[in-house]
Amino acid sequence: MNRTTGSGWLAAALILSTLTWILPNGASAAVLRHAENFVLPRSETIHDDLYAAGRVVDVQGTVDGDLIVAGQTITIGGVVTGDVIAAGRDITISGSVGGSVRATGSAVSIDGTVAHDVVAGCGNFVSGPHASIGRDALVGAGTASLGGKVSRDVRAGTGSATFSGSVGGTVYAHAREVRLADGAVLEHDLFYTSRNAVEKAPGATVRGKIEQRVPPPEHRRRGPLHAVLHWIRMIIGFTILGLLFYLVFTRLGPRSVDTLGRAPLPSLGIGIVLALLLPAAAASLFILGLMVGGWWVALGLMPLYLFLVASGYVIAATSVGRWILARAGRGGASIGWAMVLGLVALGLLGAIPILGKLVCVAASLCGLGAVGITWFRTRRGTVTAGTAPASPAV
Repeated sequence: MNRTTGSGWLAAALILSTLTWILPNGASAAVLRHAENFVLPRSETIHDDLYAAGRVVDVQGTVDGDLIVAGQTITIGGVVTGDVIAAGRDITISGSVGGSVRATGSAVSIDGTVAHDVVAGCGNFVSGPHASIGRDALVGAGTASLGGKVSRDVRAGTGSATFSGSVGGTVYAHAREVRLADGAVLEHDLFYTSRNAVEKAPGATVRGKIEQRVPPPEHRRRGPLHAVLHWIRMIIGFTILGLLFYLVFTRLGPRSVDTLGRAPLPSLGIGIVLALLLPAAAASLFILGLMVGGWWVALGLMPLYLFLVASGYVIAATSVGRWILARAGRGGASIGWAMVLGLVALGLLGAIPILGKLVCVAASLCGLGAVGITWFRTRRGTVTAGTAPASPAV
């Protein structure tokens, strides 16, 4: 957890430092601050949007604009006249926000004033007794506790939702457990989706109606026939993906299979590195896009990443199929038959509990690494025309 979080704040810090260098003084559209421990003291006022990153970020001063912050521990005890966008592990807002709050992290706590909406996605959400939310609260969390005051509606999707403050609008809750503690005041209706009845304390007040909506029953455990059909559909899906991959990448695909056959362990190592770095690079690009524009480019990279991981599985299956055919004396079979045979073999291994999942993940990583190695060697010009295979006979 700490290593991942540290990498996240470091990436954000690198982006902020780069922007500080490339943007001329006086021409930037925002104030960029980053440090391992960044503190905006109570006596300081920033008359612009503030982008801040650090392992620990503590904003006690005034931001006359929006605040966009990323870090491990984030504390906002000062005044922000605009919106707050925060991403971190622990986020605490005890000051005043003139706009809306959008926060994601492990724990989000609000015990100050938010003039507009609160949108939070986290493991644990707490709205303290001094919290005041001027409009709506939209919460997706493992557990949610709402005290203080919400002027309009509350929409919560959570495992456990507890209300101890006042809600001026309607409450929509989808939770396993819904509790109304002493002192809770709901001015309008409570609509909740749960299999359990609401737990209402004697001191709780609901001035509207309470309506329970029972979710549909879970599907019964499916038999072996469904598992076989699912396995067949998976084989067909990966076969179609493999055919498209080898038809489009007529050189990269077969060369990647050859690379994996010659160097399986280096391919696995490179695959692990790529599997970790590519999402981190997309996240960094997304943060950069929020600052200077083009954030949607990062969203487009994620489907490409998933395509490469799935293609890595196809490459690994083809390598396995070639190995099986070579042992059977059919080493000259086409790459298409090798791919199908390998997909069947990996699919059978994947049906083994626990071990099968590990084998499938390792196969995808090996194939991804082989693609990375082959692409790098091709760019460096180390793959000669004599060793490059012709277009595959699929």
